[in-house]
Amino acid sequence: MAAQNYGELYNILGWGEPYFTVNRDGHLCVKTHGHETKPGQEIDVVSVAEAAKEKGVQFPMILRFPDVLKHRLDSLHVAFEKAIKHTGYTAPYQGVYPVKVNQNRAIINDFVSFGHRHSYGLEAGSKPELLIAMSYLTKAKPGAFLVRNGYKDAEYVALALSARAMGLNVIIVLEMEEELDIIIEQSSKLGVEPVVGVRAKLLTKIPGHFGSTAGKHGKFGLLADKIYEVAKKLKDLNKLHWLKLLHFHIGSMIPTTDIVSSAAREASGIYCTLVKQYGADMTTLDCGGGLGVDYDGTRSGSSDMSVAYGLEEYASSIVQAVRLTCEYNGGIPHPVLCTESGRAMVSHHSMIILEALSAIPEPKDDETPEQLHSKIQRLSSNPPPPRALMATDLQKHATDIQKHGVEMYKLAKKLAKRIAGDANTIYNYHMNLSIFSLVPDFWGIKHLFPMMPASRLNEKPTQMGTLIDITCDSDGKIDKFIGNAETLPLHPLDPESGGYYVAVLLSGAYQEALSCKHNLFGGPSIVRVKNSTGGGIVGGGGGFDIATADSGPTTEELISTVGYDVKEDIRGVIEQRAREKGVWEKVGAFVQAGLTSMPYLVEYKVPRTA
Repeated sequence: MAAQNYGELYNILGWGEPYFTVNRDGHLCVKTHGHETKPGQEIDVVSVAEAAKEKGVQFPMILRFPDVLKHRLDSLHVAFEKAIKHTGYTAPYQGVYPVKVNQNRAIINDFVSFGHRHSYGLEAGSKPELLIAMSYLTKAKPGAFLVRNGYKDAEYVALALSARAMGLNVIIVLEMEEELDIIIEQSSKLGVEPVVGVRAKLLTKIPGHFGSTAGKHGKFGLLADKIYEVAKKLKDLNKLHWLKLLHFHIGSMIPTTDIVSSAAREASGIYCTLVKQYGADMTTLDCGGGLGVDYDGTRSGSSDMSVAYGLEEYASSIVQAVRLTCEYNGGIPHPVLCTESGRAMVSHHSMIILEALSAIPEPKDDETPEQLHSKIQRLSSNPPPPRALMATDLQKHATDIQKHGVEMYKLAKKLAKRIAGDANTIYNYHMNLSIFSLVPDFWGIKHLFPMMPASRLNEKPTQMGTLIDITCDSDGKIDKFIGNAETLPLHPLDPESGGYYVAVLLSGAYQEALSCKHNLFGGPSIVRVKNSTGGGIVGGGGGFDIATADSGPTTEELISTVGYDVKEDIRGVIEQRAREKGVWEKVGAFVQAGLTSMPYLVEYKVPRTA
């Protein structure tokens, strides 16, 4: 009789397809080639973690599977190629990866390498990112785009023009009208002809957190009338031939293809006007980012955690919308289609592995559910009083309402937890991590990631847990999970069965770029894993090779980032005092070990449960 597979408790069939599964040993596995992964090729995550540990790699660690990244990139191009062929679209697709999503050296190198045959390029939004892109695109296929977004000064524009002088296909995208004057001035100084794009501020918006910088009042770009003024100015200066690209971005995590289509239609309408009415020799429509990830696996598009489409539907909606708009405008030649998909490309290929340290029952709340419910009712029946319609009073009233709502939210959350706690004891699983360093999106914007144990998934998890980090901060706690759950099903810790690991999935986008150094806990170790081509480590039926295994920043490196000369200010001072007290022979080894290791816990023994 086959063992029970409890992966379904975590909806792995929803958010995990086609890359994640549970094997017969009850271990989380990665199918690096998606549906094309052959039986027995799945990589056992527990085997990878244990093999990395044997190599001296310390927890917490990020496991990267570059073959998954390649599969995502190839799948995106296949999706656009199919849509182009099916609809009779006459121009190609040529995408870029936005460096800001994850600037790690190996990832940038992977995108340039895997994307070479697709003429895949990079997008940069700052001077450091531009320099990275300039370096790595020297290895890309000639003609790959280097799209330059973000606000610009003269130095930035000069650097972008220098890249063009190197033979790179740089396109400088205007975010403001004033930037055109900078480009004109620097072009004249350097004697380099630019290629210019304009970012359109569309009226199409997306709901929720990720759409807050889009629409008429958005942070970036120009409204249609201002775009046409830019075209007229270039025409008057006999430089209209510079203008080649129209760019738009309506926000990350676009929930439905209806919104994708609407934005593409609106933007391609502006593109056609530039061609028809202003005579611009346009070539490219850059549809920006927004291709989402279905973090909760519901395919509903009803929240910031879900999108209601896949790669093929996304590509088809863009291609169809642009084709129809061009035909409606009298047969304008189809533009090259570009997207700046980052989140959807890197999320799946990376996971965070957290090590459990202990599991402690949470004390019951003193207040009964009835008392908590009564408090909520009293608050709901006594909202803050309205104020006079003065701007300052309205702002104060809004603040009062917000505070009132926060109090009701806290009580409701407490009530839900108490009711759940009456049915099941809630355990606080202390984990060897910093929320602020490893999953800052959870702390900052309450972004949720799929989480599940990496092992024992052929055993029923009998405890409901929250995850507590080792920072000295009350926000260092994960107590909300996919599906609006307040707890995560977990197993009792058993020191006899080895380490107990929890995986944070779909975490390859933004987390490393946004991480901070709260308590001077730094980033994790990073392990790159590939399918074995022979002679590799076998785990769970699939062979794998650990291509690289790099420890996270040491305590010494982290201290040096906040202004200390570690040799003089820290080690030297401690040594001097210890020698004065005659204890340096005892103290010195511990100081050296503390400075040269990661600041996370090492060789922690899981306590036995009573």
